[in-house]
Amino acid sequence: MKEEKSDRQVWLRFFLLFGSLSVLYFFVFYFCNKMLNHTNDALFFLTPNSAYWVYYSCSLIYGLATWGVYVSIKNGIQKKSFREFKVGVLLVFRLAAIPLFITLPFLYLSFTNAIVMTEEEFIYGTFWSLSTDHYTWEDVTKVEIDYSIPIESNPNRSSFNGRYILHFKDGRKFDVWQNTLEGETTEVQEIDAFLQTKNIPFFVRHVPSEDTINKYFSGNADFIRDLFSR
Repeated sequence: MKEEKSDRQVWLRFFLLFGSLSVLYFFVFYFCNKMLNHTNDALFFLTPNSAYWVYYSCSLIYGLATWGVYVSIKNGIQKKSFREFKVGVLLVFRLAAIPLFITLPFLYLSFTNAIVMTEEEFIYGTFWSLSTDHYTWEDVTKVEIDYSIPIESNPNRSSFNGRYILHFKDGRKFDVWQNTLEGETTEVQEIDAFLQTKNIPFFVRHVPSEDTINKYFSGNADFIRDLFSR
């Protein structure tokens, strides 16, 4: 029984340390992206899901490799043997060298994968491109406003999915509302206030009823009424 309990403790310590290291790497990768792309005058900043998947995958690989180095250092200290430490570290790097090398180009692509909106331009760095696309606000042909309410088995869990789609001359579209945290309207309101100063046409696909607005919105209901009345 004692041995079984000891094994459980070993596995628990492994998952706690490995998980902590992986989470740390994930946030390091994310903040590297933000430091490289975010600007103080940004009206909107987004790290796309494609970059998040890379950070998640790489953080597991880097977390596991770091755990291996930690175990090697620990064994070397416990046995007071530099050779034990050296053999362990070399083994870790031999096993992890190829996976770590493979992650490098994907990390580079993810660090340039960001969407930034400023008063001067709209910057879109797609994942598979080494270059970043820059759009002026004259490149936006229209703003499309729409919404949907997905059907849920439990009516109390239904949500209002707003759409605030920017259409560009080259055919690219970007939904600001869908890409804000949980569809909140605060950031959409700031972007909308700015875009109304530009000569960009607004088109409303569907207008929600007054009951729908009152059901899903309280303090910002007036903004929703104004937005969908254009």
